[in-house]
Amino acid sequence: MGDQSITQDAWVKVEAYDDLDPTVTGDVHLHTFAVPGMEVRVGAAKNDEDESGEFETRLIPSVQYYQIELGPDSLNKLHDALRPFIAAAKECEPPKGRKVRVK
Repeated sequence: MGDQSITQDAWVKVEAYDDLDPTVTGDVHLHTFAVPGMEVRVGAAKNDEDESGEFETRLIPSVQYYQIELGPDSLNKLHDALRPFIAAAKECEPPKGRKVRVK
């Protein structure tokens, strides 16, 4: 009361868990991966004189990035699932970031 203060230590335990198997909490690490896809983009009208309202659509390659926390067993499952695709692919450098133009 008054000018007195009560202090108490508080302990917080932060525990990571496997996003596929929440019972796994040991040796869990965050992993980032990308999945390629195609995005539909709607462009300009097919014909400037055309008033039908039809627009040109294009498929544009896109990449979606994900993060997941996995323990060793789940990480092995991910590697096993990707193994045939990795075997057919060739290793390459990561993509370079695009330069942003400032106007």
